[in-house]
Amino acid sequence: MSANARIAVMYAHDKLSDVVAEQCFNEMFPRKHVVVQESDESCIIFCVLRKLGIMSPNGAINLDVYRKRVQVAHQLDRRNLVSDFGNSCLETAEATQHKQDVCKKAKVFNDCTHLYRILLK
Repeated sequence: MSANARIAVMYAHDKLSDVVAEQCFNEMFPRKHVVVQESDESCIIFCVLRKLGIMSPNGAINLDVYRKRVQVAHQLDRRNLVSDFGNSCLETAEATQHKQDVCKKAKVFNDCTHLYRILLK
């Protein structure tokens, strides 16, 4: 699939996330027409989480920063409320057999929290 990627907050559209995702996508794929594999999604998610401060370069997850991003999302769209503050998702990501792979750890955490999604356009 030849595409550009956009990332958006699952709860509401967030311009900062789009800008950061575009930066990550351009860093990972400097050529305009590339074949984006589904397997690339985890590293795009890691890049975004890292640039937003939710995840460190070595894979440590900062729940305080995550919670602030969730609060921003709720301010943008109050229809979707999250009862999990990231604790169980952090435990899930830490327990994964891929925890040494920061991209896969980021994907596990993101899949659990449902904070971001990749949209190919």
